Amino acid sequence: MGLILVLTLTVAGCWEGRELNARAFVTAVAFDVPTEEGADPMEFLLSVQIPIPAKMGEDGEQGGGDAPFVVYGTTAKMVSVGIRQLQRQLDRELFFGHTHMFLINSEVAATIGVDRLLDHFKRDFRVQRMTRIAIIDGEAREILNTQPPISQTPSAYIENLLSPQSGVAINYISDFGRFLVEQSDDGIDPVLPRLQPGKEATLTGGAAVIKNGKFRGWLSNFETRGLNIILNQGTGTKYEVECPLHPGESIVVGVDAFRSRYRWLEDNGQTIFLIQVRGKFETIEFSDGHGPLAAFQKDLEQRVSAVVRRELEQTVRRAQELGADVLGVGRYLQSYKPKRWQQVKDRWEQEFVALPIAVEVEMEWAMTIRRFGG
Repeated sequence: MGLILVLTLTVAGCWEGRELNARAFVTAVAFDVPTEEGADPMEFLLSVQIPIPAKMGEDGEQGGGDAPFVVYGTTAKMVSVGIRQLQRQLDRELFFGHTHMFLINSEVAATIGVDRLLDHFKRDFRVQRMTRIAIIDGEAREILNTQPPISQTPSAYIENLLSPQSGVAINYISDFGRFLVEQSDDGIDPVLPRLQPGKEATLTGGAAVIKNGKFRGWLSNFETRGLNIILNQGTGTKYEVECPLHPGESIVVGVDAFRSRYRWLEDNGQTIFLIQVRGKFETIEFSDGHGPLAAFQKDLEQRVSAVVRRELEQTVRRAQELGADVLGVGRYLQSYKPKRWQQVKDRWEQEFVALPIAVEVEMEWAMTIRRFGG
């Protein structure tokens, strides 16, 4: 009898006792500065994107020549109030169980805070923890209204850009669940992807540092790549270095993966936090018709190591400038130096800013692909 009941509900096309065609499925949510003059600084413009099934063909192709989605917006101080106001414009119940993306304008993220804007959604068990979050360097609603070059909804397009499948080392990959974990952890400050609305496409690259629930500042593209390397994010990337055999000519090398580890060193009252990075690279491209000989392996390895080290050191400096422990040094202390952590955790931002952090990089030329010449 129980099996028959389950089958009956499935055939009826219901979700929690409500017909599917009675729901408005929200695929993306955006937060912006209100457009009205004189708006309260604690107000925000809440926008939602809802697909229109009748205008979607097979494989995501549009039907009828119009955008297969609609965007609604309202100004509010609380997310739940904004949703209630949006609901007055619709004849179907707003449903956030299929939301793929939260997009937050950087100014709103700095004044109101990411944590407060997402508080409503973290209490809704239907919102998936795999939902992507991004901080927008520009207007978030603009991304919702932009039709991607390939026939998809903007939410699906952005979700793909900010997924590991994008394969771009300057992108920071995160989601709702990871943000919640890092936000609740005393030993690390969250980082979220950065997006910029463009004329023809949305631009990825860089990251937003979140401190005490609010936007603190940006990491550049290469600082973001450095953070990915330090955090063992499985980053594959390329670097350009000068050829040690022929000065003035360039070599592009490719790295499939890095390995990093932390060490806490204390000697005669001096404390240094050491980040050790190891990796292997291949030569990919040359600016002329020749490449370095095996005899120059040591010189090439030193040049690649130096390029990577400078980038990682810049990432560390930027983190300390922002006073945000995006490196997870505090998390390391909690795990391996708990007594030390108990001494400094209440003033960790000040301790982190002043902490001497050294970077050591050792890159090995794999030479599985050889290229010799004059």
